[in-house]
Amino acid sequence: MSIQLTAKTAAINSMRIALKLVANDQTSFAPAQNADDIFAAIKPCSLAQVIGESAIDLEIDVSSLDAGIDNLATASQQTLSFSDYFAQAIAHIEQQHTVLLSHPAIPYRVLMMPAIVAAKHRCHPHAYLTGLGEADDMQCAMQNALAQAKREHITPTLVDVTELTCYKDKFTQLVMLISRIAARRLPDTTLPTVTSDKQNNSNQANAKYWFTQMHQNRVASFNFTENGKQHAAVFVQGTELAQASSMLDENRLFFPLAANTSACMIQSLHELLVALNRLNQQQSNQLDSQRLLNKPSHVISLMLNYLKTFDQTKSLSAVIMANSVVTAIAEIEAMLAKISTASNDTSGSINELEYKTPSGSCLTITQHEALGRSGVCFVYPGVGTVYPQMFAQLPQYFPALFAQLERDGDVKAMLQADCIYAENAKTSDMSLGELAIAGVGASYILTKVLTEHFAIKPHFAMGYSMGEASMWASLNVWKTPHNMIEATQTNSIFTSDISGRLDCVRQAWQLEHGEDIVWNSFVVRAAPTEIEAVLADYPRAYLAIIQGDTCVLAGCEQSCKALLKQIGKRGIAANRVTAMHTQPAMLIRDNVQAFYQQALHDQDVLNAQASSIKFISAASQIPISLTSQDIANSIADTFCQPLNFTKLVNNARHLGARLFVEIGADRQTSTLIDKIARTAANTDSHLNAPLSAIAINAKGDDQTALLKCIAQLISHKVPLSLQYLTENLSHLLTASITRENRQQSQTAQLAPQLEGEQS
Repeated sequence: MSIQLTAKTAAINSMRIALKLVANDQTSFAPAQNADDIFAAIKPCSLAQVIGESAIDLEIDVSSLDAGIDNLATASQQTLSFSDYFAQAIAHIEQQHTVLLSHPAIPYRVLMMPAIVAAKHRCHPHAYLTGLGEADDMQCAMQNALAQAKREHITPTLVDVTELTCYKDKFTQLVMLISRIAARRLPDTTLPTVTSDKQNNSNQANAKYWFTQMHQNRVASFNFTENGKQHAAVFVQGTELAQASSMLDENRLFFPLAANTSACMIQSLHELLVALNRLNQQQSNQLDSQRLLNKPSHVISLMLNYLKTFDQTKSLSAVIMANSVVTAIAEIEAMLAKISTASNDTSGSINELEYKTPSGSCLTITQHEALGRSGVCFVYPGVGTVYPQMFAQLPQYFPALFAQLERDGDVKAMLQADCIYAENAKTSDMSLGELAIAGVGASYILTKVLTEHFAIKPHFAMGYSMGEASMWASLNVWKTPHNMIEATQTNSIFTSDISGRLDCVRQAWQLEHGEDIVWNSFVVRAAPTEIEAVLADYPRAYLAIIQGDTCVLAGCEQSCKALLKQIGKRGIAANRVTAMHTQPAMLIRDNVQAFYQQALHDQDVLNAQASSIKFISAASQIPISLTSQDIANSIADTFCQPLNFTKLVNNARHLGARLFVEIGADRQTSTLIDKIARTAANTDSHLNAPLSAIAINAKGDDQTALLKCIAQLISHKVPLSLQYLTENLSHLLTASITRENRQQSQTAQLAPQLEGEQS
């Protein structure tokens, strides 16, 4: 007899049911294509396995329950429904038992237990079931479930599976929801009646980060229909995070190599070439039937070995990056050809070589001190570099980092998620304050990625314009940078003084309140002297920024255009309203100084930073002292005075900076620094030392851009840790081997059947 769901839901009133996904080693037949990839983020848990061994197993009899649509009515009379299995599980849990809810076709089971049992065993759940509701309409069912969960004030994310009729499909979506909660990625809010496996996997890979309000858990309502009733189950995030996805796999190869001489590097490249050719040959020699068995574990294992044995103490380093074994072979051959061309003699010795390919492969050979030994400078870009959907892929590779950011502050506000991740988002619609907040947030996250996950420590730091504030926020100088988010959104500095109404400009120009200001800024390829020669004739135009072979002219649009016409130059309009770096901004200089006078970190942290990093400002020739007053004054002067970025870069080089790493969205400063370096080398003999500029991010593929940055840092001998890559690649290798063994077993079982059909 069917157990009514509502008869047992009272148990949830007094406890939360902890849910943990565990591997279903008893999967009796092939799961959906690449189904393992859907759940690859679930970490193996020995505690959960032990608890599961004594759990009551509610495995589904698919032969009757998942009958065809024509027999659905008969099947529902003879077997338990989806809601019945929930109720049956709750009945056991009410007696402090644990339950395994499963389906033989799904590679993961749901381990259910009272939350107190999970806590006792220190078994962190992926999610909690906190409420169940049943009614004639879905809205009432959800209200009942939310009331039971004591979350009436929450608007949950809806997962609608009301169109799905068979248990397998419902159970698959339930498991996917729990995995999404663990991964902090938005589930599909609606599901079509029929969804292909390929589409399911694509949706999983492209799922967006699940932002929440500050310190609010993620809540989802799982809605389904059975026996003429509407059902809602409320799930809340648990304490277990998903496994970080590996940034490397069979389609993203990364081989670091080390050697003491160029001849030894050539030998190392040949050894890797032989290993990759062997892999490629093995694949080519397989029988057609065997080629159906994809075996990425071979190349993953090779890559893992190279990562683990990479020796940073050797004098030369190179990285081979590619998207397949075949292209990796081509990358090695191209690098060997370049080394051969650059060789001075038959011994293969090379004095200078900086080589990199569009795929990310790179090699640096120099007779000078390697740039990364003592000259790493983090460069923080200015406002306006953020772009729609930036960093959308990063949370799956750094889930622990985003979880920590959520504990520290408001990640949604930090990244201005409502603007950046909205459908058809346009950053041109964002205010100056919103752009500033998102820019600082982007730099903050990328700084944590480099310093905490790859153990990269800069020797210098500097900022372009408002990037100076990003520098202090990101490098553990300000104690509570998150607290500045709301103030930036509301302070008149950003809302009306130098943006919006441009009140400081009105005051400087002595305008009446109702008079319009048509403000714009133009990037122009011109020497500063060309503009300065006629600037006095245009009192409402300002030379705001000097940056290599270009300048930024800002002010009254009509005046700027007239000035440009007079000097015979064309300007590219930025179409952004900001009076930063112009004379009117000096009217609010004291307000800016007061705004940025923030509490600093604990003294031991500051001492550590001051001993290892020189903080460079456009407002000073010498590094800034780590005092609240000095930092605030530095930002105010940089913010309000014209910015000479050329002078800032050259000053950093005089102080010893050699390898400039742009820490922010896109690549605003890297190209500028390269141009400034070329210009300076021709005019100042003291600035002939080698220099390189690297961007950590670029629009498009987040992880590839990051890996290219790491590869270049390796080639320049920056001390760093590759442990984060090896740990996640090891997890991927284990999952790949498990999948390959399952595929091989299934193929072996099918082989006799296929032979019988052919005969």
